[in-house]
Amino acid sequence: MKFLKSFKTLVVCIATIGACAFSHVNAQEQVEVSDAELTKIASAFQDIQKVNMEAQQQVMKTVQESGFEANRFNEMYQASASPEKTVEASDEEKERFGVLMNEIQQMQVGFTEQIEEIISNEGLSMERYQAIAMALQSDTELQGRLKTMLTAEQN
Repeated sequence: MKFLKSFKTLVVCIATIGACAFSHVNAQEQVEVSDAELTKIASAFQDIQKVNMEAQQQVMKTVQESGFEANRFNEMYQASASPEKTVEASDEEKERFGVLMNEIQQMQVGFTEQIEEIISNEGLSMERYQAIAMALQSDTELQGRLKTMLTAEQN
């Protein structure tokens, strides 16, 4: 379960990679978002969730096919992502892990491209999407509006 949780976080991060890479909007800055824009965000969000689920499944399948046990891969991944964590591994295991991480990173590039296409197809620029995504992190009123739209679309 830990493996799944870590990869959910990793895959969800794919959706925000662009926001971190390109956005220079201060999270405290108030961003005005129209209902039309929020509708586009809601629609994009649902499609992005589908891409994230697909990404998660493909990454898990790739890890399994590589011969790594999920817990072992998760342990090595956490150690590679955190300077405080270390893990004992043979040179062969480290090399297999490195090859696998390169493969996963290539997959992430493809998923990121899919997400950027979803955003573009909704008629939003990446910059505007990122600004709204940053605002959603701290603006509870905006979060409520988005939640209402997502709930309405599900019904």
